[in-house]
Amino acid sequence: MRKSGILMPIFSLPSKYGIGSLGNEAYNFVDFLVRTGQSVWQILPITSTSSIDGYSPYKSNGAFSGNYDLIDIDLLVSDGYIDYNFINSINYSEFDADPRYVDYGKVRRFKRIIFTEVFNRFDINSSESYKEFLKENKYWLDDYSSYMALREINGDNPYWDWKIKTEKEVKKSKDSNIINWYRWSLEYNKFLQYLFYDQWFRLKSYANDRGIEIFGDIPIYISQDSSDFYFNKEIFLTDQDGEPKLVSGVPPDEFSATGQYWGNPLYNWKYLEKNGFDWWINRVKKSFELYDILRIDHFRGLESYYCIDKATKDAMNGYWEKAPGKEFFDKIKKEVPDAKIVAEDLGLITKEVIELLEYTGFPGMKIVQFGFSTDADNMNLPHNFVENTVSYTGTHDNMPLAQWLKTAPHETLEYAKQYLRLNTYERYTEGLIRAVVGSASNMAIVPMQDWLDFDGWARINTPSTDENNWRIRLVHSDFTNELENYISYITGLYGRYKNR
Repeated sequence: MRKSGILMPIFSLPSKYGIGSLGNEAYNFVDFLVRTGQSVWQILPITSTSSIDGYSPYKSNGAFSGNYDLIDIDLLVSDGYIDYNFINSINYSEFDADPRYVDYGKVRRFKRIIFTEVFNRFDINSSESYKEFLKENKYWLDDYSSYMALREINGDNPYWDWKIKTEKEVKKSKDSNIINWYRWSLEYNKFLQYLFYDQWFRLKSYANDRGIEIFGDIPIYISQDSSDFYFNKEIFLTDQDGEPKLVSGVPPDEFSATGQYWGNPLYNWKYLEKNGFDWWINRVKKSFELYDILRIDHFRGLESYYCIDKATKDAMNGYWEKAPGKEFFDKIKKEVPDAKIVAEDLGLITKEVIELLEYTGFPGMKIVQFGFSTDADNMNLPHNFVENTVSYTGTHDNMPLAQWLKTAPHETLEYAKQYLRLNTYERYTEGLIRAVVGSASNMAIVPMQDWLDFDGWARINTPSTDENNWRIRLVHSDFTNELENYISYITGLYGRYKNR
């Protein structure tokens, strides 16, 4: 079956509280997807994020955590956790921000007031559903909550700046304020995860019941500033002090002429393989609780991974090391049979990566923006797409089409015009969208920005930069009847419209 979907991060949904959330607007977007004949809602990772990593969803404090920024306040009211009398007593003017961009600092300060009040009103000892959540998620939740509590009593800093490094040191301090603060924060962070997962699973059920699959994302790496690294250093490559010496990134590619320095710790694959890839298997299983389809970010790093010296941060002079790709995916297929996985096979792809992709049988990705840089043999040109692929106008890492059309080299743009027969009577972005939706790919994904013909101001992320990413927001006026008709028409024209 030919499927069509829209890429739309949760944080980009309209909201009166500064950031998209898991509440009414998310349900409205599901209804929008249904009305426009879509089958898939692709989102970015929904794990918790860190200020020191620019709030990137690809550098989380915890690989199993939920992003508490996305907890919906109005749902907390309707669920009886809090009332509008308290919410309206807060002077919101100091937290107000540009409706087009997320200001994470303001969002967190405002929601912290709300969440604190909700937690203080909640009886953690009387809720059976809360106790069950703690039990089912103990294998990751205890470490994550402890890390976040330690982080908080250390001024919300990453672990390498901590003075108090463990729970034992908290107790040894004999400072009742620190001890009580730690205990409170420990339970508080567990409670936030309970709220997030409760709201998420209700939203996912609503989408699934209406024929919408959630297409999620699992970052290949985790942040150094995370519970995963802090409490599981044996699964990473570290020096004698337990710190990463070699870190992640990629050499020069389509995204960056000088390569990309990501800075994530690299895995100790020998240790992981010896232990049955248990940490990874648990992570994949958790992901399939959250999503129906899973994109494995940086798939090629599971065949070979790029090593960069952390001291130099020089992505130009890194080197490749082998990863246990086939053995790893054999274990995943055994432990998670029938898993719907998509391989993010972008960047520098070798014959070994192609062989691994063919071995797994996973669909890869095609980006039409990359198709016009060479000649007719370019595998990102729509006539070369095969069924077992997911085609895109662009991903979260690409420019919106409208920006690409303004900045692409002259010869590239001329080739695109000729190939797609673009003319003054048709929006150029529509021509590129038609090429993707009309291709042979089993699934076609178009970011919301491209459907709206938004320019560079609406870009989600610019690789190798830490500022002004993951911020773009939509507003209610973006969702017009004209837009619905446009998406529905293109989706139906190429046989992807899903009738309900």
